[in-house]
Amino acid sequence: MVEVHKVSGAAFDGNVYLVLDKKPILVDAGMMAGPTLKNIKKYIDPAKIEMIVLTHCHHDHSGAAPALKEATGARLLLSEKEVGAVGDELASVSYLFGQQAAVYEVDETLKEGTVLDIGDWKLEVLETPGHSQGSLCLYERQEKVLFSGDTVFPDGNIGRTDMYGGSTPELVESITRLTGLDVKTMYPGHMETTSRDVNRQIQMSLRFAKSV
Repeated sequence: MVEVHKVSGAAFDGNVYLVLDKKPILVDAGMMAGPTLKNIKKYIDPAKIEMIVLTHCHHDHSGAAPALKEATGARLLLSEKEVGAVGDELASVSYLFGQQAAVYEVDETLKEGTVLDIGDWKLEVLETPGHSQGSLCLYERQEKVLFSGDTVFPDGNIGRTDMYGGSTPELVESITRLTGLDVKTMYPGHMETTSRDVNRQIQMSLRFAKSV
């Protein structure tokens, strides 16, 4: 049975998820490696993590990527559209946090249609631009699980589009795509995991995005 644990270390971090399958992975990295590693160790030896998959390059999701990559030895994956944003304070919005942009090596780029086979789960990569140019969601079709990054959040909330690479029309288009999925459980980039009528919540997000 696949387990998912939120292991991010601070309230203002983006959510970091440890997915325990045959190939353990992290979805996003947050900003604080120390507390995140401490939480990971409750479930697994960090050295067993094989991949760190970033939903996008924003600092609250990638700031700890260099330290987590070094601590785990995991391969780091990011959208092919955001590789050029690595180390850029504007594109990574690290300036909003008063920090320098994280610099890390991307081992594999992701694009629409890529499938990450981690064992029982097959995570489909969906390109969902709008919050950032290369924002991604991950969808497990059989279990109806969605890692939504900062594209949609619970209770009809959406990712902001007023930063570098953001676009409200693109976000509307991306969320429209997500309404076509059957989602039982959503693991968002912020806020809490939800399994409460998720399809309806995504519809609410679409209505909100269209009203912006």
